[in-house]
Amino acid sequence: MNSRKALVIGGMNIDILGTPTAAFHPGDSLPGRVGLSVGGVGYNIAARLAGFGMRVTLFTAIGEDFFACIAEKACEEKGIDISLSLRVPAPSPIYMAIHGQDGAMTAAINDMAAIAKLAPDHLEAHRHALSGPFDVCVIDANLPEETLSAIPRLVKAPILADPVSCEKGRRLLPVLSYLTAIKPNAMEALALSGREDIPAAARFFVAQGVKQVYVSMGKDGLYCADAKEEVQLPSLISTTAPSTGAGDALAAGLALGIAAGKSTADTARMGLEAAADYLKTIALER
Repeated sequence: MNSRKALVIGGMNIDILGTPTAAFHPGDSLPGRVGLSVGGVGYNIAARLAGFGMRVTLFTAIGEDFFACIAEKACEEKGIDISLSLRVPAPSPIYMAIHGQDGAMTAAINDMAAIAKLAPDHLEAHRHALSGPFDVCVIDANLPEETLSAIPRLVKAPILADPVSCEKGRRLLPVLSYLTAIKPNAMEALALSGREDIPAAARFFVAQGVKQVYVSMGKDGLYCADAKEEVQLPSLISTTAPSTGAGDALAAGLALGIAAGKSTADTARMGLEAAADYLKTIALER
């Protein structure tokens, strides 16, 4: 059992994922497969970290409906502590996506109104618990900007941030100097930095005070940088399995490396290994 402890502050929602068995045509009803599961960036990372044997606390917002019961049961089964989480009188957050046959996302809609209720005062109420002896804290930009801004003064552990999307990722800009690491994908890195290429984007984050930068480039691997070096590492697997969740597995691997005090390059390798293991599992399930 891994004795390290992780704190994850972010979203947990119900994932509804559809994959057509024929070519995707906008505006048409397509035959395919539809699955329902518990997901969300925060939950996915927490679940992977729990799978690594870490003791995980997930700080999130939980709705009051049938789906909330499913989410709570999933956390219980994986040993994820949600005792600090906020229960809100609202529907559970839902993420609905359609993937093409190649596994790439074609379209998605997210309804995360409940997570907006997770305000700074709720974190303040748990100040003592949040400042506890965690080895790493992972945050995602589904949280309100004011909540993200409050986290660095309440949490003592190294912080890894996931921008989630270009739009939501802008909420992280005021706290970049407090982050140990950030994990944007290529599109998010360019949008948040205002730069035109990935190396320049990575240098932007380092210049803002982020100690370690990990830019996910899909099949092209991972571009990582810190104040001393920059390197692009290749992906460890090629698959047509749906890519939803692979970025979260990557983040979990990075968090594991940060918790263990690994170098930037070694942490990146741990992230790539975690993503590859996830994609192998998904491919076997198809």
